[in-house]
Amino acid sequence: MGMTEEEKFRFDLTGYLIRPAILTPEQIADIVEQIDRIKHDPDSLPPAERNVPGGASSLLIDHPKVTEVLHEIIGPNVRLEGTFCVWRQKGEWAGDLHGGGPQQIDPIFGYRCAHGRIHAGMVRVVFELTDVSKQDGATHFIPGSHKANFPMHPDHMSLEPGERSEFLTSYECPAGSAIFFTENLCHAGPHWQRDTPRVAVLNAYTHLATHWHRPTIAAEIMAGLAREKQAWFREPWIADFRTSPATHNSMERFLDNEEPTVRLDHKP
Repeated sequence: MGMTEEEKFRFDLTGYLIRPAILTPEQIADIVEQIDRIKHDPDSLPPAERNVPGGASSLLIDHPKVTEVLHEIIGPNVRLEGTFCVWRQKGEWAGDLHGGGPQQIDPIFGYRCAHGRIHAGMVRVVFELTDVSKQDGATHFIPGSHKANFPMHPDHMSLEPGERSEFLTSYECPAGSAIFFTENLCHAGPHWQRDTPRVAVLNAYTHLATHWHRPTIAAEIMAGLAREKQAWFREPWIADFRTSPATHNSMERFLDNEEPTVRLDHKP
């Protein structure tokens, strides 16, 4: 179905979008259990499930409610750049505000809209696996900063109480929701405020022609994924003109090809 016109408007205006409750309670429970064991008892899991995106969390790779948004704001050729999970206890945090402004951080993260199409270089998808309120400390944003024409002003870059920007905002959503934001949006992971942990998976998607993160997924986890999910990690190139006609790095080609799945050369 793609994105609605309102969703496109919201994403372009603010730099982020929420799709609430796209996961079932059973899916949420299975992934939360896996992350709990990853963080606290990894040996209790088979090697192929000891980190995301293996095991129960593999359904997030290509969830249809996610892929239809990615195809609208990145394009039809998408890779999964990287993924990690969090089990954040009260008081823990992920980092200060960063991103936003005309420098576009790096062209790979850049955001533009032309001829009725959104072009977001890298899109982060946060799968919230617990209910979240604005006071809890989920990801914070400065809406609109992904296409600001002036550098981020220091008066708007604090997370300290009483010093926060009037534009700083967060979100609330039920467990199983997906939050999409362009990596060029000014954002932060503030201190978690609730007694119960924040459990989430964060995926970074890019255009198939680009590569920012060095691969970190263990070979045994990649090998445990279904072939159609491995395809989301295929090498970053669009066309090979050494062949006639040119070979295109499509999902279909990957699924039909018996070559090694992906490059796993992340070791120093």
